Amino acid sequence: MLSEDIKARLKKDFESLMDPVVIVLHGDDSTLSRETEKLLDEIVSLSEKLSLKTDKKLSCHGYPCLSIQWPDRDTGIRFMGKPDGGEFPSFIKTIIMVSRNEYDLSERTLEFIEEIDKPVDIKIFITKSCGWCPPTMLKMFSFALASPFITATAIDSYAFSDMAIRYNVAAVPKVVINDKTEFVGLKEENEILGLIFGAI
Repeated sequence: MLSEDIKARLKKDFESLMDPVVIVLHGDDSTLSRETEKLLDEIVSLSEKLSLKTDKKLSCHGYPCLSIQWPDRDTGIRFMGKPDGGEFPSFIKTIIMVSRNEYDLSERTLEFIEEIDKPVDIKIFITKSCGWCPPTMLKMFSFALASPFITATAIDSYAFSDMAIRYNVAAVPKVVINDKTEFVGLKEENEILGLIFGAI
């Protein structure tokens, strides 16, 4: 599934991994799920610090769904669908981000995030050809990584078209917070923070 050139590049990228990362997959009987598991198998084979496990207890809005986690804790990061195409580089960056426990958030934002004590559910509707989707997805994953109360789920709008229709996705990236607040496009960090607090 992955070319030898891509595998070689990933091996080099994964040299920056620090702590172990577990990719948890909740699949179903679909072809998409089988293809996703095959892709993940290839990815985790490229580093001793990566592992893959299947778990039907992984909660998500639809399946196949995967989560990039620490061995002892759920990060709240979810991806519904197969992380390939234009989203593949962001998926790899997320693995590295989790392993290094690094996120693209300011110290001021982190201070505000510490005040969150109620569940926050963030849905990020994406497509694999969208230029603004990767940075938006990574930003939302950073929020999830920084708080045990935040879950951020990237949703492939084509693979989960019924859900995209239900949430009136006409343009991407579309972000929905707690099914109360929504916006389209890449927002500034302080704007996102305000919308999160407004949806709690």
